[in-house]
Amino acid sequence: VASAGLTSSEVRALAVSGTNLFAGTLGGGVFRSIDNGTTWTATNTGLTSTIGVLDVNAFAVSPDGVGGANLFAGTDRGVFLSTNNGEHWTAASTGLPISASVYALAIFPASSGSGANLFAGTDQGVFVSTSNGASWTAVNTGLTSPYVSALAVSGTDLFAGTGSGVWRRPLSELVTSVRPIGEIPSQFSLKQNYPNPFNPSTTISYDLPKAANVSLRIYNTLGQLVASLVDEHKVAGSYQVQWNANVPSGIYFYRLQAGEYLETKRMILLK
Repeated sequence: VASAGLTSSEVRALAVSGTNLFAGTLGGGVFRSIDNGTTWTATNTGLTSTIGVLDVNAFAVSPDGVGGANLFAGTDRGVFLSTNNGEHWTAASTGLPISASVYALAIFPASSGSGANLFAGTDQGVFVSTSNGASWTAVNTGLTSPYVSALAVSGTDLFAGTGSGVWRRPLSELVTSVRPIGEIPSQFSLKQNYPNPFNPSTTISYDLPKAANVSLRIYNTLGQLVASLVDEHKVAGSYQVQWNANVPSGIYFYRLQAGEYLETKRMILLK
């Protein structure tokens, strides 16, 4: 039994984010373990209501938080968000009915390469947020049973488990940008620029299997920085960047750094 430190014996949800393991409990809120479940510590700051610590029924982890993951908790008083591994929680329920209990969460990346789409299954139907929980909209057309206890994304469809069976709806009817889960790259990759040689512009492509702080820079043969094409946090996806070179002909090097991943390739500018 891996329950030392858990003050609530009924665990309703589990989630993993990096080296952190989270348990959502009945009446005890959220507990976190950093030693593979050997010991647990309550992490409930901000996760309260007028009746005390909440029941936590579901988790969802999005890699879109700047500097780390966003952790969402579905509770009997809506959705809460932590951007610092559960150390602090803030309500993320604007647009959800005040009395709604959240029993399921599902998340998938947006096709634009930034942000994510989050679904909540509640006792009053399904709701969607495209703003990290800042606002929610009901998406219940065709759903005859309002009690949704399970959600799952498969390909380009959302599935909802209800008191009257399983329901399916295309994600394209619910959000404006859909990228199937299967299209997320399986590994980091920096592609050879095209065309190469080039004059005066070329395209550089790269893949991210997970969110990372990304920099893409151009250097000359002396190691001097010529251009900085990307310097920001990116979610998982495939990207293309065009470089319009306003420099002399010659050999140049482009370097991609994404988290711990680092790769450099050579290209030739011929004018």
